[in-house]
Amino acid sequence: MVRTLAKISLILLIIVALPIGFFFVRELSALSKNEQMVERVFSTQLESILYSINQYSENVVQHWKQSLDQPIEPESGIMKGLVENLFQNNQAILAVRFSDTTTSEEQAQYFNDSIFAIDTEIPRKKIEVLRGFLEENYQRVEIEPSGDYLIFYFLPKSKNGEQICQLIIDPDLFIQQNLRPTMQKVAQDLFYISISDSISGEVLFETDRENELSHSVEKATMWYLPTSKLGIHLKTKTIEQLASERTQRDNYMLLGMGLFVAMGFIFVFINIRKEMKLAELKSEFVANVSHEIRTPLALISMYAETLLLKRIKTEEKKEEYLKTIQQESTRLTGIVNRILNFSRIEKNRVKYHFENIDLKQVIPEIVHSFDSHFETANIHCHQESFEGSVWVQADRESLKTIVGNLLDNAIKYSDAEKKIVRVRIRKKAKQIWIEVEDNGIGISAKNQKHIFEQFYRVTEGDLAHKAKGSGLGLNLVKRIMKAHGGSVVVRSKLEEGSTFILKFPEKK
Repeated sequence: MVRTLAKISLILLIIVALPIGFFFVRELSALSKNEQMVERVFSTQLESILYSINQYSENVVQHWKQSLDQPIEPESGIMKGLVENLFQNNQAILAVRFSDTTTSEEQAQYFNDSIFAIDTEIPRKKIEVLRGFLEENYQRVEIEPSGDYLIFYFLPKSKNGEQICQLIIDPDLFIQQNLRPTMQKVAQDLFYISISDSISGEVLFETDRENELSHSVEKATMWYLPTSKLGIHLKTKTIEQLASERTQRDNYMLLGMGLFVAMGFIFVFINIRKEMKLAELKSEFVANVSHEIRTPLALISMYAETLLLKRIKTEEKKEEYLKTIQQESTRLTGIVNRILNFSRIEKNRVKYHFENIDLKQVIPEIVHSFDSHFETANIHCHQESFEGSVWVQADRESLKTIVGNLLDNAIKYSDAEKKIVRVRIRKKAKQIWIEVEDNGIGISAKNQKHIFEQFYRVTEGDLAHKAKGSGLGLNLVKRIMKAHGGSVVVRSKLEEGSTFILKFPEKK
């Protein structure tokens, strides 16, 4: 087995590890080229970021415009509700005014928090320009500074240019409420973004006041704040530092990939080892089953031949031989049934016929069927009484199989002077427990972790020769209990016996 594992490991190393190693070396050599690439594209990236912020501001204004461009009267209750909803979600909008483009007569006027005069009149020439854009199916938004405010105005498509809508905007609130979250999200830990007055240079907003300015600065005019400039630059780190950080990060990524490949290699190795161990257990299983089948077959053949040759002189001996043949046949049938049941469960071909079963009736029947085995092994079996009804939903034959397996193990591994097996039924927190307790040799804590695995048998000392078995019984119990929505556990100490507990969901 060790030599086979060594060969498989070498093959995996050649097939997987060497190509991956070549890839790592190639990626490490390419990292230096990435530094030059970062420097070349960095300026373009900054310009793209500024463009995205301007694009976001346009999306905000376009959303306002679409909210108000409705085929309803400006003074109607529906329009009032639309405007109030717009005010509620956008504190930067101070007022909204609708006017007739032909007569310049005001149609409706709404205010957010405070009422103030709106004296700005729109020149006829600008209205004609907006109409020209509207005829070409383009709804342009014009911006006009007015003291501390900005006025956005456009011609609603729904009114075919016969109406003009004006939005009075507070630029500071527009920056704080609408642009600030996006700018901070874009800036993160790499960039410093600011908005400043294009004339005085006064900073109106900046993402990090404690940061020192870098020499690499890109600027752009803001589309909807014409008196402001949008600036972006690196934080205190240089291009070389960023490239170095990127190289380091890529190295970590490559290291992570290497660890991932190593873990995959170990996982495959462990699974191959597990499969080989399973194959070894299967080989032992075939040998054990062959030996276990050979014994009852030899006894049946010998006693049957003796009876056929009529060498029996007394009726007592004849009855003894027939009884032995019957017992060994039952034992042989049990071995074959366990193997067949295991095979069916492995292939998911078992069909359970669930029914409501009274354990107080079925368990005594199962125990009674083992009376001859208890008598042969000189074991006293004690069934503890239980008051009240005990119902579970189970497959009757499967119930007989799992309880029978536990009783069979209790018989095989009993080694006390006064051998006792106890069977009891209990109710525990919406569960029904069936306990099979013996005072036999017990199971060590190390072996308790594995006894429910397929083909596993405890082979310490000469136990494998004393107690014959296939290593399937407890694995079958575990699988059948899982199919019943229950479980099986064991409590055991060496030289103090074992207690196996079948836990069924209670059936009301």
